[in-house]
Amino acid sequence: RDRLEYMLADAEIKVLVTQTSCLSALPDSSVQTVCFDRDRDAIAQANAANPISAATPENLAYVIYTSGSTGRPKGVMVQHDSLVNFTQSAVTDYGFSEHDRVLQFASISFDAAAEEIYPCLISGGTLVLRNDAMLNSVAQFVETCADWELTVLDLPTAYWQQLVLELATNALTLPASLRLVIIGGERVSPESVRTWQQSVGDVPRLINTYGPTEGTVVSTAYPITTSSPIQNEVPIGKAIMNVQTYVLDAHRQIVPIGVPGELYIGGLGLARGYLNRPDLTAAQFIANPFSHIENDRLYKTGDLVRYLANGDLEFLGRIDQQ
Repeated sequence: RDRLEYMLADAEIKVLVTQTSCLSALPDSSVQTVCFDRDRDAIAQANAANPISAATPENLAYVIYTSGSTGRPKGVMVQHDSLVNFTQSAVTDYGFSEHDRVLQFASISFDAAAEEIYPCLISGGTLVLRNDAMLNSVAQFVETCADWELTVLDLPTAYWQQLVLELATNALTLPASLRLVIIGGERVSPESVRTWQQSVGDVPRLINTYGPTEGTVVSTAYPITTSSPIQNEVPIGKAIMNVQTYVLDAHRQIVPIGVPGELYIGGLGLARGYLNRPDLTAAQFIANPFSHIENDRLYKTGDLVRYLANGDLEFLGRIDQQ
């Protein structure tokens, strides 16, 4: 409740869209509240025509709050151009089409939901909302995915690793309709990859993604295949379309291939900054010393990585935990 109260005030929310079952969890507020279920009749009387949008690429698409594990939550401001760039990249890289049926696994309060919603819908695919019952067990999850004939799953790495364990120990079979599994959010266990490949090979496709909220959902991606056996760590891959990655030392100089350094992200994926936090924005979003483009910036991730000889990035941990 304290977190919600903070976000409502920090973002200066004018309208809160919810449902009656959630009202008791909301803090006291003067914000106008619209409940889809309670206000259904009034909503039905409103103008059904699509409003004319005056939005530009530089307008905000959303503000999403980070967990706040190191302090109060930070509102990350993401513009339309950044979201569109990610969406177009995902459609191309993941091969979305009108034939896809994509599970929305993530809560809309996490930016992973954007990876499920927008690429699917702009491709004419079907977005299928998960229910609570399917999470009772991994077996129930797999069975429900098969019943719904899902073609794409976008899962937190931790849940995927649980799925892999169940595949190996309980003789579960993935849905025949499934063509792609996207994972991300934390380090991938090489052992889980090997177990996965022993169980399913290269079908469905498996893609490991990496990206801070400040980089708009995904910054790098790595297709995991049996033709490229995992050695020590599972790479996080290469930058997506119109995104640049730099591995720098403490003096912000580029380090050689194979040498650990901090990952900095540049390009069209960068967020505008932090809402109402110009000090933090200035500290984390710096001028790009390698660019001649006016106002070009880099985001300081705090993540320790290194470049492999083939150009893929390998995630090594957090700088502050070294």
